[in-house]
Amino acid sequence: MPSKAPLSLVARERLRDHQAAATKAVGAHGVAMARLDAAVRRRAEVLAGQDALIAAANAEVTAAVVRVAQIMGVDVAASLLDLTKAEVRRMAKAEEGGAN
Repeated sequence: MPSKAPLSLVARERLRDHQAAATKAVGAHGVAMARLDAAVRRRAEVLAGQDALIAAANAEVTAAVVRVAQIMGVDVAASLLDLTKAEVRRMAKAEEGGAN
């Protein structure tokens, strides 16, 4: 059962100090979370940009392999480019499917 006696001035000051410290700590957490969210958002944007660059470069490589295969044939293209015939054919099929 709580006492009916009033809190001393020192106890009230300690309580206010504790509440102020708690408020400050929760505020710091909010700021840290906002910074983390911003960093994660920026990272996602950078990764998406890099993924697009990689996809474009990969498409260029595929197109170049297909062009070599068209000019020299699958067997020679595979040998010259250090690929398997299946890889060359797969690239040709992928490019053919992407052109449609």
